[in-house]
Amino acid sequence: MKHRIISILVAKKGRNGFGFRTVVLLIGTLGVLVACTNLSNGSESIKPGTIYSSIEGDPIVVYDAGNSYFINADGNVSVSYRNGAVTVTTPLKLDMTRKAWDRGISAGGFFISEDKTAIVYNPQPGKLSPIHVLISDDMGKTWNDHIVQGAKGNEFFIGFMSKNEGWMISGHPRGVGSALNYVFQTSDGGKTWEEVGNPNDIYSEHLTGAGFSNKDIGFLGFRYYGDAGPEIYWTKDRGKSWGKLPISLPQRFNDYYKTPLSPIFNGKEGLFPILLTIKSGDGKDAGTIYLASTDGGLTWGYDEKHDELAIQNP
Repeated sequence: MKHRIISILVAKKGRNGFGFRTVVLLIGTLGVLVACTNLSNGSESIKPGTIYSSIEGDPIVVYDAGNSYFINADGNVSVSYRNGAVTVTTPLKLDMTRKAWDRGISAGGFFISEDKTAIVYNPQPGKLSPIHVLISDDMGKTWNDHIVQGAKGNEFFIGFMSKNEGWMISGHPRGVGSALNYVFQTSDGGKTWEEVGNPNDIYSEHLTGAGFSNKDIGFLGFRYYGDAGPEIYWTKDRGKSWGKLPISLPQRFNDYYKTPLSPIFNGKEGLFPILLTIKSGDGKDAGTIYLASTDGGLTWGYDEKHDELAIQNP
């Protein structure tokens, strides 16, 4: 089980051709949350999927379900399941002559479960639209490509709560330190997508994480900008309204920048990882702390037993 849950990455070149950022995630807590369970929100359940976040283009594995993606030197995108026991090549091929951050794909745009694999991509990365979602329900044996009407951008996050219900965010920069983000949901497994509302009127920055516990309750994590963070906005009404998530953390974390990653849910149980970066010095990552929820994300609390810090506070 530990092999499925270990999400400790080292700062080296990943097999997918992107540079991975160092992040330490807690094994025991994630094991309690998702080990040997299927994800379900009252609909048809699915096995847990590998969940990614992204900071300045660097992929971060928030939860490792034993599945991953790879990009070879020719730009062919492959997906592996069951810790590499099954590997398939997707129909997707990227233009490797473009820079990594400008190939029409992002790490947050992958959700890889044995029951549902979804990849968001832009086939014309020089343009903002159209945006496509590539879907497989049989571990890559067959793929269906769907256009998300109204979506545009080159920064993506995607996830599924069940075989039919999922969410997707597409975003694009609009200037230095600013970006516009658009939120969509599907109720038919990814065939069609509906825009459900976005927080751009109250906050419009670059995303570092996203997730929904059900179709109504969702979260967007943003890169810190004017302060040290964490900047998390949430909705309780399927995107009709957004507000800043109230968070209380001990003062000992005031010396760190706090970056929210993608939340992890299994039913009403949830964990929200917050990456700590030292303000002074060379800006090293100090590890990860967690917010925990037992009511589907309606309330969150910090508990130090979830901490996984590489650098301890004095």
